[in-house]
Amino acid sequence: MWFWPEARLAALALAIVAAGAGAQPALQLPLRCQPGQDCWISNHVDLDPGRGARDYACGVLTYDGHNGTDLALRDLQAMREGVAVLAAAGGVVRAVRDGTADASVRETGRDSVRDRECGNGLRIDHGDGWETQYCHLQRGSLRVRRGERVEPGQTLGLVGLSGLTEYPHLHFTLRRRLEVVDPFRGSDAPSCGVGGNPLWDAATLARLPYAPGAIYNYGIAASLPRPDGVREGRHRSLILEREAAALVVWFEAFGVAAGDTVRLSVRGPGSRLLFEEKMTLQKRQARVLRAAGRKRGTEPWPAGAYEVQIALQHAGEPFAPGAAVRLSFEVR
Repeated sequence: MWFWPEARLAALALAIVAAGAGAQPALQLPLRCQPGQDCWISNHVDLDPGRGARDYACGVLTYDGHNGTDLALRDLQAMREGVAVLAAAGGVVRAVRDGTADASVRETGRDSVRDRECGNGLRIDHGDGWETQYCHLQRGSLRVRRGERVEPGQTLGLVGLSGLTEYPHLHFTLRRRLEVVDPFRGSDAPSCGVGGNPLWDAATLARLPYAPGAIYNYGIAASLPRPDGVREGRHRSLILEREAAALVVWFEAFGVAAGDTVRLSVRGPGSRLLFEEKMTLQKRQARVLRAAGRKRGTEPWPAGAYEVQIALQHAGEPFAPGAAVRLSFEVR
């Protein structure tokens, strides 16, 4: 069965191939999205041969045994709106699976997807031992069949929440002769940074700068938002009523570490500073939700345009791509 159980996936992830030169594919971005704007890399391939975890940049945006590149969406509303999964390179579809429900294992439990960790997905053969695998697609969205030839950039289905996942994303794995290859590293021996022979094509590589942590979801609310509401996409409004009891700014970030800091500020009409906040994060987390705000006083909030700035900084490091965002909203 080509959808390998999780234990075998972890074992294969330790055997990162030293891919030889030859007919290697030039991979395009496997999602129809704008990296850093409506999709983000939440995990890379784990290159640590032991029990630790290390991504291609010698960072920790991965976890032990992770064998692919995860491209995440903002929330479930973005998933429902539909984000196309694309063939990263041309080839022949060798296997397809559909029918697994779109449900977070946070709610259903890991046993509900035992031996179906990939969820709905497919595998494409690119020749010379190269293949790509696409996991966690929406049930009923797959548009290709086994044996069909596909072209680079062809739509395969939609990003979903099937299989072993807690949030909507595409898990994309590249292999050669069943051994995992990190498309950022390619054939180079382990070192820090992009390899000299990466598998992403030049245009895609330029769109995927390494981001050790990224703010990927943010907004405003009239009260402290619940995590399930944020994940559902229920706090996207950019309008706050003047009589709102509070003005709360919330954000989610990928790949934070102990000692990271977040600076948040809100300015109202005339660029008047309403409040600012500095947070120091206490532990490493794959995803984190935080919020800051102020209660309304006796007077309504001033009507007009407001601007929020949120910046995530790793301790002692410069700001990385995707680590600083601006949000404009209106009070009326």
